[in-house]
Order: sequence, then C-alpha cells, then structure tokens
Amino acid sequence: VKCRAHHHHAPAPPPPPPPHHQTHNVMKLYHQTGSDVGPLILSTGFRPGTQGWCGGGIYFATSAQATKTKAIGPDSHKGYLLEATVDVGRVKYMPKACDRSLNGQSVLSEGFDSVSFDPGDGQEYIVYSNSRILSVRHIPL
Repeated sequence: VKCRAHHHHAPAPPPPPPPHHQTHNVMKLYHQTGSDVGPLILSTGFRPGTQGWCGGGIYFATSAQATKTKAIGPDSHKGYLLEATVDVGRVKYMPKACDRSLNGQSVLSEGFDSVSFDPGDGQEYIVYSNSRILSVRHIPL
C-alpha cells in the first residue's frame, strides 16, 4: 500500500485594501442656523459656507449647548438647531486659529476627510462636502 503525501496549502493572503481606503468615523454633531434656512437644509442638505476659520465648509459643534456661542461668523444664523450624523472620516486637527485658506480639495489631497479645531470655546468639526452628512434632524431649542 502506497501512502499519499498530504500537501498543506497556506491560506490565500487577504486581498489588498481598495484604493482610497475609506475611514468611517461617525459622530453626532450640532449646527445652529436661522428658522428661514433650517427647513431648506432639511429638504436639500447643507451647502458649504464661503468663509470661516477653516475656510468655506460646513461647521459643527459637539453639543447643542455649544452652538449658542459658536454661530457667530458672517455666514451664521441663529434660532434653529440641527442634529446631524456626520462621517468625519480621517480628521485633520488644526491649531486654534485654523487656516482660512483651507478647502475641500486641499484637505482631501492631504488624505483627510474633515478638519477639527478648538477656537477656545470647544471643539468644532468642519466637513467640505454634504456627502459626509448621513442624516439631519431638527431639535426644538
């Protein structure tokens, strides 16, 4: 009787990650706007602002309370609170003054999906595309 040699095959290596590997990092964040603009955002989505500490983006605070002191820029309005589920992805953390020249293109080209900074009254997160915002709901103030 002849014995057959048993060949053990090594498991196949895992497939390489897809190009532009997506990093998911989902957070609940808050944005206060005017009662004229809020319903528009709910129906058509956020549009990045034209200016801000970190350039023209969509700015969020980490708590509903913090939006009361944060909605102070020239593009800001008050009175209508939105809670958003945002995929901030890979976050670029910036110093207190941030960088007004930032934009979605420059942030993405460095491998980041969003920017975060603390101007002195709490952390803020900025995304540059409405596609990072997974859902939005109105919360009465």
